[in-house]
Amino acid sequence: MSIDNIIKERRTVRSLKKDPIAMDKLASLLETASYAPFHSKDEPWRVITITSTEEKMHMLSAVLSSFERLGTLDGFTKEKYEQLVESYKAYFLDTPIHLIITSVLDGDAKKQFESKAATCAFIQNLQLAAWTEGIGVSWRTNSYNFDKEFQKEMCVPYNQTIVGVLHLGYPKVIPRVKVRAQPEVWTQSLSKLKNNKISS
Repeated sequence: MSIDNIIKERRTVRSLKKDPIAMDKLASLLETASYAPFHSKDEPWRVITITSTEEKMHMLSAVLSSFERLGTLDGFTKEKYEQLVESYKAYFLDTPIHLIITSVLDGDAKKQFESKAATCAFIQNLQLAAWTEGIGVSWRTNSYNFDKEFQKEMCVPYNQTIVGVLHLGYPKVIPRVKVRAQPEVWTQSLSKLKNNKISS
């Protein structure tokens, strides 16, 4: 399969099977993903794996606590809250692997920007590598990603930031592709931009 096809056919998969993913396969995918470009001396990304029932329940508790702290659940009735908890519990326990991907934020603003950009490239590499193995990935950036207390509960060091929480599993359902706008819609030459600026 060509790289063009892999990029175009990859999907964000939210409906996942319970079937386990071998840890050596995960290690291989992470090793492949690590060939993302980065500017620093060392790789700026870090990965926390959540695979056991105990780890998943700890993360679920941390997520729910964060929602309550941030007011995400304000206005929820008791019934609606209980439904949300059951839904999240089923998702966290049934999904084979959860990954917290962080970026080390050392240095000035430029270096920190480069670190986060490289970590995003790492995540995309991981998604593409996983897709070639028939594994779906959902990359999420929820409110708890930015909650310092959640980060502490999930053992994220103070000098790191969460770039994404990934959920991995074999797909139950593969979503349809989202139609992309053609390049001419979002691409302009500098000359044209300069002329438009002058004319306005």
